[in-house]
Amino acid sequence: GGKIACEALAEAVGGAGKVYIQNVKPGVSTTDQREEGCKLALEEYPDIELVGVDYNEDDPSKAQAQTEATLQRVPDLGGIFGTNVFSAQGAGQVVANQGLSGKVKVVAFDATEFAIEQLREGTVDLVIAQKPADMGYLAVAMAMAYLDGVTSIPARIPTGYQVITADNVDDPEVAQFIYTK
Repeated sequence: GGKIACEALAEAVGGAGKVYIQNVKPGVSTTDQREEGCKLALEEYPDIELVGVDYNEDDPSKAQAQTEATLQRVPDLGGIFGTNVFSAQGAGQVVANQGLSGKVKVVAFDATEFAIEQLREGTVDLVIAQKPADMGYLAVAMAMAYLDGVTSIPARIPTGYQVITADNVDDPEVAQFIYTK
């Protein structure tokens, strides 16, 4: 997911400039993998510089403070990848508060209703959605296969991701991946 997110971020910043990762904390497998995937994607863009990674412990206020500090240190920052909803929420709010929406591109991971609201407001530019219905369906299908005696069940089954933008958020094929209550 991080690879897809940062490929989208790299395109959003025109393949050049300075970007920053706002993460949760080391040792969380999902967000560790997103950070590593992001770094792998950015390796394909020699004109993009990763200026830092901060860990906010799932606290949007801490993400805000860290992002403010990064913007002071790197005033020409071009983009931010928030590895989860709280990371992007805090980072996006700083970008909006400083009047930098659209100038500093923000990618949010997880298509919560709040993330979509931030997308519609222009606080974030891209939202990466997982496909939870597919995850659930495939988990049940694999459990049923196992109970039916199938022993060659893959350890991992990728379900893919959807990149949501202001241009496609209302498309029913895309909107189905927005997490609703």
